[in-house]
Amino acid sequence: MIEWDIDKFKRMFPNLYREIFSVPTIYDHFEICQNEKEALEIIDYFERKGELSKEEADYLRRNLPKHLFGKRKRGDFARRGSR
Repeated sequence: MIEWDIDKFKRMFPNLYREIFSVPTIYDHFEICQNEKEALEIIDYFERKGELSKEEADYLRRNLPKHLFGKRKRGDFARRGSR
């Protein structure tokens, strides 16, 4: 198995690095929502965990990205090889 220096890998393959080492964002979670109720539950969860500030959560509640709903199925993120 070949071992890589992470910094060198990041410089050589920045897009691949972001894809491999990225963590799903709230927008990734919106893509598996089927309706507004599920999206609001996700916002509440992220706010409780402290990953969203109150201001960010309020903004998302007012401006739900409904165009993202239903773009993916559960498990797609893992099937694509992302964490």
